[in-house]
Amino acid sequence: MILGFVLFILGVLSLVLILVGANFTYLAWMDKPGSPRGILIRIFMIGGGLIMSYMALNPPEQEEDTTPDR
Repeated sequence: MILGFVLFILGVLSLVLILVGANFTYLAWMDKPGSPRGILIRIFMIGGGLIMSYMALNPPEQEEDTTPDR
């Protein structure tokens, strides 16, 4: 859950900073190929962080085995 939360926060902060013209130095590699690719990576970071956090808080239900024992 912590990894998902960090990924989400980092993606949001990076997206906000790129809109005002700043950037995290350790995420500068995202913008080298071009601006649209960097923005898409940031959006995927936000979405991936949300999905990871959601899955950590709401694990899938375990299905019961209803096959008869032999």
